[in-house]
Formats: sequence, structure tokens, C-alpha cells
Amino acid sequence: MITIYIFSASGFAILLLVTTKRLQQKLKKPFFVFNIISKADTQIRALYQKLVHFYSDSKEKTSFLIEKQIPIHSKNALNKSISFLKEKREQYIGNIRNSRLLKKPDGISEFFKNMSEIEKGNGEIHEGLEDGSQEDKKGLN
Repeated sequence: MITIYIFSASGFAILLLVTTKRLQQKLKKPFFVFNIISKADTQIRALYQKLVHFYSDSKEKTSFLIEKQIPIHSKNALNKSISFLKEKREQYIGNIRNSRLLKKPDGISEFFKNMSEIEKGNGEIHEGLEDGSQEDKKGLN
């Protein structure tokens, strides 16, 4: 329903412009309607040029910001946060290699104590043979 009204209003405006143009040609006298249209046309053209210029400048600035500035600033912020976290880790944890938590008061670990006890026997194994498994094999040959 609204489109019918819009279509009829635009048709009426076109008809009005055509008739005023014919009257202007016959009477050779300019009508105010065409003066308004020509002034509005120049103003709209100037506004259009300003908008195109603003769009192109904004597009260049935005692409520069997205492609150049944001990666640089994000990388800088990442490096700063990593160095800050390293400093805080060193502050709270300290040097783990020389930490008292890792050192035992007896000085030597249980594994090395067991190794030293085994070597006292000069590497000999004093285990008995199982129920004559080798002797039986000798007798069979």
C-alpha cells in the first residue's frame, strides 16, 4: 500500500517537472523550482565529494591500524607480560636448583646408599641355585 503512494508521488513530481520545463522554454523565464534543484544539486555533489574523501581517509587509517599498529602493540604487550611473569616467578619461587626444599639433610639419596651397600660385597651374588636345575641338565648329556 505504501509503495503505491510512493510510486504515485514520484510520478506526480516527474509530471510537474516536465510541465514546468515546458513552461520555462515557452515563456523564456526561469522558474524557482529549477533554481532550487540546481543549487541543491551542487550542494549534494560537494557533500558527496566530502563523504568519498572521508571514506578513503578512514579506510587507509583503519587498514594501517589493523595491519601495522595492532600487531606491534599486541606483541609488545605480550613481551612485557612474559617478562613480568618471569620476574614474579623468580620473586616467589626463587632459584630452584639451590633450594633448601630439594636438599635432604642426610646429604645422599637412598638410591646411592643402596648402591654403596651392594658394592661392599665386591659384586658377588650369594644366591642359591634353584632345585638342581643345572645339575640335572649335566646328567642328561
